[in-house]
Amino acid sequence: MIPLVVLRKDLAFNKVMESIIEVLKGVAATEYFHLQSKRRSFDEFEGYLRDLFAQVDVGDFKHPFLNSEPSAKNIVLITSDSGFLGELNMAVVNYGLSQYQSGDLLTVVGKEGARYISEDDYKYTSFPGIDDDISYSGVIKLRDHIIKEFFSKKLSGTVIVYPHFVSFSVQKIEQFQLFPCRFLFPQESEAAGNRAAKFWEAGTDEKIILDSSLKTTVEYLVRIWIGQLINLIYWESKLSEWAARVMHLERSTNELRNQQKKMRLQYFRTMQERSDKNTREIFVSRMALIKTGAVS
Repeated sequence: MIPLVVLRKDLAFNKVMESIIEVLKGVAATEYFHLQSKRRSFDEFEGYLRDLFAQVDVGDFKHPFLNSEPSAKNIVLITSDSGFLGELNMAVVNYGLSQYQSGDLLTVVGKEGARYISEDDYKYTSFPGIDDDISYSGVIKLRDHIIKEFFSKKLSGTVIVYPHFVSFSVQKIEQFQLFPCRFLFPQESEAAGNRAAKFWEAGTDEKIILDSSLKTTVEYLVRIWIGQLINLIYWESKLSEWAARVMHLERSTNELRNQQKKMRLQYFRTMQERSDKNTREIFVSRMALIKTGAVS
């Protein structure tokens, strides 16, 4: 039987822990809604970017971004350095490693993800985790590294694995292919008569003239697209982080409450058992005194 003094201490400790977790949950929820309110819509920019891609006819043009020989790929993992997110980070790492083959490269954003990777002796390149105030300079550094590795290592592809924000209670690990990216140029799959209206469209008797070479134009547009995509993924990941933290803390609160209920029942059971024991002892003592004639 657990002593009453121990049960009292455990109950008091659980109460304090529940209060602390409630405060942390409130902070996480506030940060989530604050971040969500700051999130900017890139729909208009994406529309313009899609229209620009639609104007560039790549035809049979060959470029590593668009066509590549089968070889190694770069797997980019987006993890978090925030607390209470071990489960989410492990899900990202495990998903990425399930795609890994001999010769592939690993690029890890976040110290916690890098720590998980290092436990299995994988070679990787690491980047700092995503700040609460998402910095575009961090986006540019990752973008430039991805492009540099793609060219220098002559890779066949690049994928990004990240926690996709579905809803406040659901975060899904997803993979997005960066390279090859011929899918960005839709002319090959669309008939000219079926294309949607563009913000700028050459007339039927007009031709589009590119000042720069097709190679320079493709590389410039793809570079802009990658930066914009990584920025969106950073926002998705950050929203997923705060939402996952709130849900984790909510589960911790429920678990503490369940433990507290069990401890209260045990506390009252112990109190009842002690009371019954004292009553029996008093009764036995009184009966013994009656038999000896000490009391009438």
